[in-house]
Amino acid sequence: MNIRPFEERDREACHQLAPRLLENVNPFDDSGSGPFDTVEWMLAAEETQQTPQAVFVAEDDEGVAGMVKVFMKGQMKGQKEAYVDGLAVNERVAHQGVGTALMKACEDWARGRGHKWVHIETPASNTAAREFYAAIGYGEQVVKLSKEI
Repeated sequence: MNIRPFEERDREACHQLAPRLLENVNPFDDSGSGPFDTVEWMLAAEETQQTPQAVFVAEDDEGVAGMVKVFMKGQMKGQKEAYVDGLAVNERVAHQGVGTALMKACEDWARGRGHKWVHIETPASNTAAREFYAAIGYGEQVVKLSKEI
């Protein structure tokens, strides 16, 4: 498995991962953005470089097996923070360490820029993701409460 920065030749393969990004989303999320739009948002942000960020892909013998975006967003108590968004792994390599390798790339990226924290959000109902992040050392910090009105 090779983890490397996104290249334009990866765009179609990343589009194929798009439906994985919207699995287990919050039922109240009615933003109307589909999976294709979500991937394009990730990739367009990488191209404009308006804020420090990176998109990484995991590649194996069969092609792109996963993707993730990491970016700087604000600061907590004067410390640099990185946020991870859009972690998606192809089902054919699920539970084989691809997600962990992609998260490590994000952590290395953040560490290399002096960040003290890496954050990621996932719906409370997404127990598989919450268990995955806990297994690689992430602790829950915030509870977001929502109500449809």
